[in-house]
Amino acid sequence: MLRKFRHGLFILLEKLLRWSIHPGLRASLLKLFGADIGSNVRIHEIQLFNLSQGLRNLHVGDGVYIGIGCKFDLEGAVVIGKRTSISTGVTILTHEDAGTRQGSRLSGLFPLRVEPTTVGSDCWVGANSTILCGVTIDDCVVIGAGSVVTNDFQSKVVVAGVPASQRHALTLP
Repeated sequence: MLRKFRHGLFILLEKLLRWSIHPGLRASLLKLFGADIGSNVRIHEIQLFNLSQGLRNLHVGDGVYIGIGCKFDLEGAVVIGKRTSISTGVTILTHEDAGTRQGSRLSGLFPLRVEPTTVGSDCWVGANSTILCGVTIDDCVVIGAGSVVTNDFQSKVVVAGVPASQRHALTLP
């Protein structure tokens, strides 16, 4: 019972955080309530869900920008490296479940999986992209708008598409 009450409080807190007008204030409030948030972070109106662990699964490095309408699944850890820009409407998932709690027969074929999802430092994730559970994106990766990232990518590449694939290497100054 206490666990359900605590979870309900985190859901209420998440809704109240969306009303916070200033992106810097929202980042500070997330930090105050248990998220690991670096300095000079701007987080616009986003949706956080699967809050059974509260906000402690959110880890955001210094200088990160997170745009409006992003959705982060906090069942597992979401890790975002320094100076990364997450554009409008990006979804980051940390679990997949075919319906374990509902007794779905598919859950025998596709069991519950919870894994951290990581976006490295100096990355740019394009608008309306989705990064699936357990994916690790290394540093200096550009993800094209509307991409669905289903597997890991090494540093200094541009990826795009559904599913996302490497388009070309980056040459940084």
